[in-house]
Amino acid sequence: MPEFVVPETDSVHRGLSRRTVVKTAAWSVPVIAMAVAAPVAVASTAPAPCAALPVGSFTVVGGNLVSDGRVGTSPTSDGLFGTGWTPPKAPVQDPQTGLWSQTDSAVAPTPASWWSGGGDPQNSVGFLSLDDNDNRDGADQTPSVITANYAVDVKAGIAYSFTMPVYASADYLGPQYLDISVAGAGANMPGVVQGYYGNPAIAVVPNGLVGYTHFGSAQTPATTFTPSSDGTVLFTYTFTLPYVTGGSRQNADLFVTSPALSSCA
Repeated sequence: MPEFVVPETDSVHRGLSRRTVVKTAAWSVPVIAMAVAAPVAVASTAPAPCAALPVGSFTVVGGNLVSDGRVGTSPTSDGLFGTGWTPPKAPVQDPQTGLWSQTDSAVAPTPASWWSGGGDPQNSVGFLSLDDNDNRDGADQTPSVITANYAVDVKAGIAYSFTMPVYASADYLGPQYLDISVAGAGANMPGVVQGYYGNPAIAVVPNGLVGYTHFGSAQTPATTFTPSSDGTVLFTYTFTLPYVTGGSRQNADLFVTSPALSSCA
């Protein structure tokens, strides 16, 4: 296969692979639960006032997340992890096995130094989906599905308007899809945001995702809901990385920051 050429419009990638940063996480197959002691423990920088907080863990089901979709390298073998909560934490290596792990955070020490989407994974409370599906020839073509949640306490009868910033990078790669749904305390709003970044023409895209719209490199969608009871509302972010058949056999990347009230005292 000829060498893939990065478009000149994506100049931040020239001379620097998107996979040259050090990454951290803890993986197992086929389901991964990323445990966190408490929502505020996932980040060294506190969320902005009136923002939803990350909830305890994130999960990966279906296909295997790998540090480079072309070669299918397990992050536990090469210490390169790029999916998880931000800001990052330093990775930990087991002295007995030599495997690297991190239970709740993404890249460290400088997440996505190549990042062109406009977000700030190094300092923002958010979630970075940087790793790839296993896109090697002969892989079973099962997409990797990552789920992460944010929670906010609400009161009945009050209208809440939240913004949900989404940043994207590497549109020339295979696609990555995102669904944001809102539920709890009498609110039920599936699919308030559904979009993708990357090129679906070089991927095996699941039927349920075909109608998603194409993201820009940065956007701030919003939603409004009025709970019917006091309680907790969850913002559920579902990232889907389908099997990529062409190009450099990697998936595009997404970064989201905590949902925030568009106005609050």
